[in-house]
Amino acid sequence: MKRNVLFGAAWCLILVSAYLAVTQLNGAELWEGAKRLAEHWWLLVLMAVCYAAAFWLRSVGWQIQMGKTEGKRVTVEQLWLYHHIGLFLNHILPIKGGELARAGLLKARHQLDWGQSLYSVGVNRLLDMSALFVIACVTMFAIAPELLATWFGTKNSFTQFAPLAALALVYAVTRMARRYQDKLPPLVGKLLAQRANGKEWWLAFAFTTLGWMLEAVVIGSVVVGLGGSLSAVQAMLVHVLTIMGQTLHVTPGGIGTYEAVMSTLLVQVAGKTLVFALQAAILSHGFKFLYSFLMGGYAAWRLSLSPLQLYRQAKEERGGVS
Repeated sequence: MKRNVLFGAAWCLILVSAYLAVTQLNGAELWEGAKRLAEHWWLLVLMAVCYAAAFWLRSVGWQIQMGKTEGKRVTVEQLWLYHHIGLFLNHILPIKGGELARAGLLKARHQLDWGQSLYSVGVNRLLDMSALFVIACVTMFAIAPELLATWFGTKNSFTQFAPLAALALVYAVTRMARRYQDKLPPLVGKLLAQRANGKEWWLAFAFTTLGWMLEAVVIGSVVVGLGGSLSAVQAMLVHVLTIMGQTLHVTPGGIGTYEAVMSTLLVQVAGKTLVFALQAAILSHGFKFLYSFLMGGYAAWRLSLSPLQLYRQAKEERGGVS
């Protein structure tokens, strides 16, 4: 039932995105926007470097996390390459097949069993979502009064504290859940137990958070290249909420979902026109597709493997799970 609801929501976003693209944007405008962005070659270099560096920071976080959980040390460079294999597969498959491939690489190359491999990737994804949620709350705290004043015509002082209240609620629920972790699913229970261990877990969280924050350079650079402006706080909020919306992933790379969520956020958060927002969303997503193909190919060459073959093998060994 839950799966059907998520799929239904995802397809609604895809249809909305397609409708907006057809009715609000034409090919000539999009091509002109792409040419304007291409003229700012230094922005494209900045986007590529920062995007790659973001994955490096998250790989550092993943290594710290693995050292804490499995007691095995994998190099940051290896994990960075594994991230790009996963990214490539997530952009060519209508499912999150890249996560299964990352687990398959850990199993095949580092003598981990399936339980350890899947646990490492699963906790890493929970770390990602936690970081995204915290960034969203903090950035909302920074711009909520101005944003809500725009929406409702008034500036209610209590709304400034809504994101902090959300963070406090999450902390309280986590503290309470730790008391009953033996009754929770194994993955959640282990995550809560690990959280209590201290400094290394928070260090992994810090590197992961910095990585996700750095990725916001992509949408910020695209907006600047198109002749607009976007503050760092606005860029981070638009970026992290769009990524969180990618949990509704039923097309390769989240095509349609990404554009619908990001264009809506650029209109509501940054006050951009719908046409401009659609251009920025499509071009930033196009950049990420190109990056995933190029760097996925590079990672496959470095690791001497076929990503699709790896995914199929991992899927078969896991009994056909997707």
